[in-house]
Amino acid sequence: MINATEIEIREDIHADDLTVMAMFIRNSHQMPSSIGVLVQAVLFIISFIFTLIGVSTAMRFTIFHRNQRNIFISLLLLWFELLVCRVLLWAFKYNLAIEIRESIKCNDECHHFGRCSVAKNMFDSIFIAANMRYHYMYFVITTPVGILTERIFATILVKDYEKKSRHWIFGLIFVAQNIFSCTMAVVTTTSGLTFQVLISGVIFSLFCSAVIYALVEYFNQQRLMTLERDHRTTNYTLSIRYQLKENLKTLKVMRRFFISIILIIIAMGLGNSLPVILNLNEDIILTVRVYMDYVFHSNPVFLVPTAIFTIENYRKYTFNKARTTFGMRIDSRKVDIRKLRPQMDRESDMYFEIFERQLEGDGACRGKMRTGSLRKPKINAKY
Repeated sequence: MINATEIEIREDIHADDLTVMAMFIRNSHQMPSSIGVLVQAVLFIISFIFTLIGVSTAMRFTIFHRNQRNIFISLLLLWFELLVCRVLLWAFKYNLAIEIRESIKCNDECHHFGRCSVAKNMFDSIFIAANMRYHYMYFVITTPVGILTERIFATILVKDYEKKSRHWIFGLIFVAQNIFSCTMAVVTTTSGLTFQVLISGVIFSLFCSAVIYALVEYFNQQRLMTLERDHRTTNYTLSIRYQLKENLKTLKVMRRFFISIILIIIAMGLGNSLPVILNLNEDIILTVRVYMDYVFHSNPVFLVPTAIFTIENYRKYTFNKARTTFGMRIDSRKVDIRKLRPQMDRESDMYFEIFERQLEGDGACRGKMRTGSLRKPKINAKY
């Protein structure tokens, strides 16, 4: 196991056909400073906290269908794969530092230029870390398609989608995402995928997601309009009408979050790819890669607040929770709880006291109960 010489690395980083894996290897040869290690550790702790917050918030609400919630939760929990990836990279850097200090040389092309193969490098820590990283990346990219696939099933099974438990839909989407992500991760690490091909594929995938979203929303709108217009001549049940409205409501609620996720993925993809595609200075490329690596491995720090601020129910719950935690508990020690009783309670107490006086035998009150007035009735002497 070793690193390439500085001359070989510099020649490779400015090659016209620089691959994604070669850039990953080059970035892995960068030895972090003590501050860099501290920053990464702090970001991982914060990301862990945000992951727990995101999972608990998603499990609390039923505004989205259970299958949709499971897709979002699986995306958050998959962040632990990045944690394992980072640990493997630290192990690789530690071994690399030992080999550089002892001047050990090796002709392993995977560790030099990212020309890896499954047969030769299956158990190498750097190869496993690279596959885990790109598996996570492709899983995130395909998550919008997975969410829309669930909405397509809700549109097709519109008669009884909410009534029956269909966990197999989430299982099918999750397995399909993982198969695709694993396949593309192996292709990226072994087949010399370039940055031009990668960014083109990412943009195409997200464009398809936007088109599918528009088509699903349009189809549900048209079907609901047709049903409400021709409801006298159309054979339908209330569950169909309810499910169509639920589909449109869900698409509307998730619209901002959906758009935000697409923009975040595009921004991260361009941030990683453009410096290499534009063939900028090596120092600029490596510096940008370091900062983008921080962003990539602290994905929950951006994903969870995005969900909270773009989904209304999540936002209201978070604000109320924060207000209760930091506001009401402090005020409750200073305010007498009896002063918070509504005016209606005091009025009801007053009427109850009058009723008690009536039962105790107050003469005037008895006359009021019988005649409706405290004035004594007039007696006519003639009778």
